[in-house]
Amino acid sequence: MTPILNNDRELYFERGGPSYRLMQRIGLVRGDDPSVLRRVIGFLALTWIPLLILCLLEGRAVGATPEESFLLDFAAYARFFIGVPLLIAAEVLVGPRLTAAGMQFVQAGFVRAEDYPAFDQAIARAAKRRESLWPEVIMLGMALIGAWTFTVETIGGATGTWHSTFISGGEGRRISFAGLWYHVAAVPLLQFLFYRWLWRLLIWFRFLFTVSRLNLKLVATHADQAGGLGFLGIAHMSLGVFAFALSAVLSADAAFRIVFHGAAIETFKMPLVILLIATQTVILAPLLMFVPILARTRREWLRSYSQLVVRYNRAFHEKWIDGPPPEGEPLLGSADIQSLADLGGSFEFIRAMRVVPFSQRIVLQLAVITALPGLPLLLLVVPIEKVLDTLGGALL
Repeated sequence: MTPILNNDRELYFERGGPSYRLMQRIGLVRGDDPSVLRRVIGFLALTWIPLLILCLLEGRAVGATPEESFLLDFAAYARFFIGVPLLIAAEVLVGPRLTAAGMQFVQAGFVRAEDYPAFDQAIARAAKRRESLWPEVIMLGMALIGAWTFTVETIGGATGTWHSTFISGGEGRRISFAGLWYHVAAVPLLQFLFYRWLWRLLIWFRFLFTVSRLNLKLVATHADQAGGLGFLGIAHMSLGVFAFALSAVLSADAAFRIVFHGAAIETFKMPLVILLIATQTVILAPLLMFVPILARTRREWLRSYSQLVVRYNRAFHEKWIDGPPPEGEPLLGSADIQSLADLGGSFEFIRAMRVVPFSQRIVLQLAVITALPGLPLLLLVVPIEKVLDTLGGALL
């Protein structure tokens, strides 16, 4: 094992960084405990609860129209009761799996001894990027600028909402106190959590890029049919939590428009398809960096095993077909025949090896995870009896 991997904390992609240290100082994170529930409650106390209180005080909890009613804003529920908890829980759902996947390169013997220094340097660079201050400062600035831009667009819009209200006398609109908190605190916090995870994933992808350029010692006959790198596809399955969160917010906004504006569900097909393609690309495309080493391994092992098969088959033919039967070696039960079959099976296994470290099943599972939040939309336009009949017919 390499020196750095004696302490797997160096490979934590989700823990650490200025914001994580800040949460430790103020007590949201205690020790090595990720403190997911405590942080979720803390972030809700800074986001949704103040919005509810301000809307109650301003009479915007249930307003004159659905748009002016905070408690009818499905997207707000999705952002703060699904998005925030999932982005925080990802440190338990995603982080340990990426750490384990990073360690697997060495633990499984894929990294050669002469490449240990380069591997250690890749981990050290990842840890340094994780602890850097400037990326998080930039992310915070992006979140604040994005929220301000959205605020300007909202005030300039033609429709009143719970976070903006018309001024009497037709002089235009002003942002409500709830809207002010929404745009300068709640939304920036949510966006910062999202950007922070994007930065963590970029660090992980950069680490994978470095590892993919090493002369990895892969095994073409590995049972995962991916040279032994199938663990990467499994680890990236956990990234589906982000796809689920984004899909939930999009589906909640669609539900609001369908329920209160009579929008057709077909209107949202294209955004959902785009989200599906985008999430699959972000989650799985980085693993394509291993295609060259996987293709080379498959090609080299096919050539080596092809030569071995030729030698063994020729020797088998000369022993059992061309020459006289060997004395004292009955044909039935001969180990030679079993070895011939095993060798042929190994050769076919190599031919079936994938050059990508993920299977079609993982692609399908990610698609299901992304589409899952959108399924309730069907119940808004299709009677539940018809949905149950369709599902029952499919199962029977």
